[in-house]
Amino acid sequence: MSRRGDNIHKRKDGRWEGRYKNGVKSNGSAKYSSVYAHSYSECKSKLWEAMLYSPTKMIQKSDVRFSEILYRWLYSNRIRLKGATTIKYNNIIQSHIIPILGGMKISEIDSVIINSFLEKKLSSGGIKQNKALSPSYVKTMAIIIEAAINFAVLEGLCNPLKTPINKPTVSKKELNVLSKISEENLTKMLIKENSKVALGALLALQAGLRIGEVCALRWRDIELENNIIHIYHTVSRIPSPDSTQKTLLVLDTPKTNASRRDIPIPFTLHTALCNAYKSKKSEFVVSDTVSFVGTRTFDYRYKKMLKKKGIQAIRFHTLRHTYATRCAEAGMDAKTLSRLLGHSSSTISLNIYVHPSIETTKQQIEAIFS
Repeated sequence: MSRRGDNIHKRKDGRWEGRYKNGVKSNGSAKYSSVYAHSYSECKSKLWEAMLYSPTKMIQKSDVRFSEILYRWLYSNRIRLKGATTIKYNNIIQSHIIPILGGMKISEIDSVIINSFLEKKLSSGGIKQNKALSPSYVKTMAIIIEAAINFAVLEGLCNPLKTPINKPTVSKKELNVLSKISEENLTKMLIKENSKVALGALLALQAGLRIGEVCALRWRDIELENNIIHIYHTVSRIPSPDSTQKTLLVLDTPKTNASRRDIPIPFTLHTALCNAYKSKKSEFVVSDTVSFVGTRTFDYRYKKMLKKKGIQAIRFHTLRHTYATRCAEAGMDAKTLSRLLGHSSSTISLNIYVHPSIETTKQQIEAIFS
């Protein structure tokens, strides 16, 4: 299986092979070399790099296609980007950017072309039905394009853009937070349910864990005697190293250093953890097998539990929002809250997760003007 014009084909062993001219033999004939990879995009990037720096210098800098820049930028940032982010960026590049801008020479692309592309994506950029895409999704495209061009500038492949890229404005969404009564009722149900899924939900509601952190949590990460939970890992989805599947789930390090944190265990959660520890069957807190539970699987079980109990659907992440809001309402300072949530700055915690209730706001107003 080959792709026209790329000189790349898939081998019988599942790997992708890209061939390029790499010098001249003593008899004057061309000498060829190959690069190998487990995916087409990785092979494309390796081929591009090999061709650019080969003795024959087959690629002239002014002729470099934007698709080559995108692939090489993504390949060069694999270590910096998390697995799930790499998958997301790769999908956007292949599905949206390359079909329209990929064939253009890097020297032909300017801010006018990019802004026109982004505007089109906003109005009718859907792949199948030409539906409008969300500002947030299109903004990610703009970020990728801008980063790839900046990468090309640093590599000496093009000049900087003369005018800025106009990124779409993303409206801040009001995140759902449970009322105190709903939170109390849910907590009672979770304690009574006494299951792995209920325990995972309680970890989000009373410790602010993300769903990936819940699935990755092991008993050795919890100090029941000292009432401390250590967050060292999260479950992430990364590109598969072989051709049998596109992605796989792994235990990964948290996205940022700030996400590695210690969280105090409140009394109710401590009691639930102690009870669960007595009957544990796995090293993972919310699993009954030797392996961890995938995030999609756990979320499905969580929704199924709520439906079974006759409780209206509550997004799992809403539990974390509720935890953050309750901490803020209790007077916790922004720096401490940020540390508990695993954010790199207190501004993120305040802007995204803290949503004072109308009742709290009324009380504060009364206290000021009474």
